Amino acid sequence: SAQVLSRKLVIAVERLLALSMAFVAPVQVFARVSAPWGNHGATQVAAMTARVAAAQPALSSSGIAARGRLERNVTWLTGGSSPLMAGAAACIARCAMVRRTKCLQPGRQSFVTSCAAGDEQSEVSQIDFRVGTVVSCEKHPDSDKLLVENIELGEDEPRTICSGIANFYSPDQMTGKRVVVVSNLKARKIGGIPSNGMILCAAKKDDPEAENYSALQVVDAPEGVEAGERVVIEVEGFSHGEPAAPNKVGKKKLFEKVAPHLCTNAEGTVCYKTSPFTTTAGPCTAMNVPEGTVS
Repeated sequence: SAQVLSRKLVIAVERLLALSMAFVAPVQVFARVSAPWGNHGATQVAAMTARVAAAQPALSSSGIAARGRLERNVTWLTGGSSPLMAGAAACIARCAMVRRTKCLQPGRQSFVTSCAAGDEQSEVSQIDFRVGTVVSCEKHPDSDKLLVENIELGEDEPRTICSGIANFYSPDQMTGKRVVVVSNLKARKIGGIPSNGMILCAAKKDDPEAENYSALQVVDAPEGVEAGERVVIEVEGFSHGEPAAPNKVGKKKLFEKVAPHLCTNAEGTVCYKTSPFTTTAGPCTAMNVPEGTVS
């Protein structure tokens, strides 16, 4: 019967959409196929709506906005508000929301959000900012300006990173500190020691023409964040996608394109332009250097 076929169609579409985040094309196809059964029973729609409601407590405002856009698209495509189409919109939105919710769970090394299909990936999301913990630190043997840190990033072994912060931090001050690392830069030697990444610092100069910074603070990751968690910077109208490979970052000079827009705002929150660096436990900060540059 039409009702049985409609129910099977709903189940099939839900499974299909669970495998795909491409919103518009599935809705268009679904609208064409389901038109003859637009008045199907409300039981199936109620079941889908209940599943969506179960996921809603963990939604962010961007997830809710995505659901609203989907429902408006469905109404536009069908010229009405068929219960079956409303259920399809709820199902699509649920797929996006559940994916986001899983990425928000503490302890996951990748905290990545999703935007509607078709959104261009933001430039800043091609850079892999990760929370790290400094497990040991020592002075560079050949440079008074450099410290050599071993930083836990949730990988097989800690990374060695050289930083020019010895005028502001001692090795003891750095040991145990939670930092933010640019983790997809190509490894290079600094003062003869291989350095695999860069820790972020906020800095200021009293005199723009001065050679040295008058104030510098290593960017702090909030308490409770596990080593290796990816920092997310949500830029309106763009998706936060997967980071680029180190070779691409170097060849395309991707970090050089992003770096001029890294800063701290008036509250000391680290931002890309006006978008904050966020983790599952809150924003990354450099409270002692508001309105500074970050590099």
